[in-house]
Amino acid sequence: AVRRYEQQLSRAMLGVLERHGATVYGITDPEQIHLRVPTLSFNLPGIAPAAVTRHMAAAGIGIRDGHMYAPRLMARLGLAMDSGMVRASLLHYNSMAEVERFDAALAALVGG
Repeated sequence: AVRRYEQQLSRAMLGVLERHGATVYGITDPEQIHLRVPTLSFNLPGIAPAAVTRHMAAAGIGIRDGHMYAPRLMARLGLAMDSGMVRASLLHYNSMAEVERFDAALAALVGG
């Protein structure tokens, strides 16, 4: 039940990121969501990962940015070590309402 719920949250978050034009790293096909964990790494075109994290923190949403201590992965993805990517983690204690808050905060950043 926990896994199914986390997959539901992940599908919703993937939809949010897709609507906002994010590049998501890893499996993005909702039909294959069972092959990934509910941690989504992404970048937004033209917006530095640190700027995304600061904006979301101001909206009360805790996410992280950086190289994730994975220099070989950053190199393979063509990402700079000094900026990296954004990481949002979902678990069974998160709610759809929180995904909706994430969506609204991201819309304010991308639209503004």
